[in-house]
Amino acid sequence: MVNISKKQLLLFASLSLTAKAVPTVDRATQSEYDIIVVGGGAGGLVASTKFAEAGLKTLLLEHGGPMLYADGNREIPEWAEEQYPGNNLTRHDTMMLYSINYPGTGPNASSYYCTNVKNLAACMLGGGTSVNAAQQWWPPRKYLDNTFKNFTGWTGNSFQEAIQRVADRIPPTATWSSDGKHYYDHVYHLMGSVLKSIGITEVDTVTDVNDKYDNFGRDVFAAQGGQRGGPLVGYLQDAKKLPNFTLKINSPVTSVIRTGSKITGVEVNGTVISAKNVVLSAGVWNTPSILFTKYEENDWIINDGVGANLHDNPQTSITFQYSNSSEIPFYSLSGALTGNVSKADADDLYLRRIGPLTGPGRELTGWINVPYPNDASKYMTVQTICSRPTSVDGNFNCQFCLNEGLLSRGRVALGDGGVMTFADGEGQGPWLTNSLDTELYATALKRFIDGANAYPGLNVTSPAGTHDLSYYISYLNQNAKVSNNHWGGSCSLGLCVNEDTLVHGTNNLYVIDGSLSPAPTTSNPSFLYESIAELASDRIIKKLWPYVALQGPPF
Repeated sequence: MVNISKKQLLLFASLSLTAKAVPTVDRATQSEYDIIVVGGGAGGLVASTKFAEAGLKTLLLEHGGPMLYADGNREIPEWAEEQYPGNNLTRHDTMMLYSINYPGTGPNASSYYCTNVKNLAACMLGGGTSVNAAQQWWPPRKYLDNTFKNFTGWTGNSFQEAIQRVADRIPPTATWSSDGKHYYDHVYHLMGSVLKSIGITEVDTVTDVNDKYDNFGRDVFAAQGGQRGGPLVGYLQDAKKLPNFTLKINSPVTSVIRTGSKITGVEVNGTVISAKNVVLSAGVWNTPSILFTKYEENDWIINDGVGANLHDNPQTSITFQYSNSSEIPFYSLSGALTGNVSKADADDLYLRRIGPLTGPGRELTGWINVPYPNDASKYMTVQTICSRPTSVDGNFNCQFCLNEGLLSRGRVALGDGGVMTFADGEGQGPWLTNSLDTELYATALKRFIDGANAYPGLNVTSPAGTHDLSYYISYLNQNAKVSNNHWGGSCSLGLCVNEDTLVHGTNNLYVIDGSLSPAPTTSNPSFLYESIAELASDRIIKKLWPYVALQGPPF
């Protein structure tokens, strides 16, 4: 358990009251900005671009460095530089190296993550969208209607234009390869047949955007031109062309500066930068970290919503073996870092942006809808993501996650040494703390495994065998209390901020990132968080500069 005194709880919810002398060493240009955005993840990239396009003098401060070639990263595999001189595919531009982006999996991977957070939180430009599998799932209308119905201006109707604007700049696609073909997708056809056998309907996941309830289809990504897309491509590159937009990387914000309830700027690298407004987009862990900044006085803002409502998707992995293994051939990306790949496939990637090296190998996504035992109008949704074999023909796995509708929640807190952790103690995350979550999750797991075991030639190797519901409840309690790094909450709408995303107790401090999310969506949340940023930034722009919406940028 993290020992938190009553005094600390008050301090956690406080921003700096200490009068700070402005440092004399100027390591960043000091000038007044209309708005400063703290954090260049999904929310911060969308919001800062929107602010700049509206004519606001905008500064985007990113804690870490660049990840894509277009922004200055040069982590190109040595073999690729030698064989394809002048190529511009860093290990983050191309998805063939996606699997070595996590600590312990590849060189320098640990440096991409925040050192003040015990769980994984990306601290580089792009945030999670620069290191993840780039899944881009349109938030379904049912989820929006249920989750945001109590927030004025945040209904399903309110979201539609914002979602479409994201889709226009980050077009979802089911194919990584620029030729539109799927490579080594045999698992899709096999597991699609299994899902059909248990009553799951196939849909076009790119166009049937609301069909994520007892449906399955191709995995959908933020891919562009055979490489990683997302907000770094669809938003930031446009913002960088504007004269009123400034990006500063390697610029960690240590605190916000205030006078009364008014925020006057931020401190970064020992320098105070002034601004009329500040938006925290530092992510689910570091936005509350900034709000938790501890000082001697604590009588300014007591906001119990800071750190609360933390949510994530518990996950487990199901492994399979198909008897006719040659029908499900493996394709390995393990040699991509050293060049131990097919020359023809490498040529396809570097010269044409096509072929099996363009994608991460995720082929199918399905959603199993599970109604409440005594109320069919309520439900939870479990998502499965099936990938191609990576080392042995016929052997593959499906990720199995509890998503929309889950009830379990946690809370973040500031621990010893300023490290962000769980308020209930290390390892005590927001996974399966509610027994109904586990029961419905297990119900979906049993349905899926029973269907797979009944399919000719297919064997579930883990968890092996045929079991009753109680077995799967126990199995999930032992094996699924694991983070999917789909963090949300911690500064949620209504609890921590108002409907304009203004932090309670302040005049001009806003939040735009995944911490606003009241509840998890059906899939990877990147598209949802980008849509929230579109909607929230519009509300802020209209509040700060009402004529902008009518007249456009003044340049």
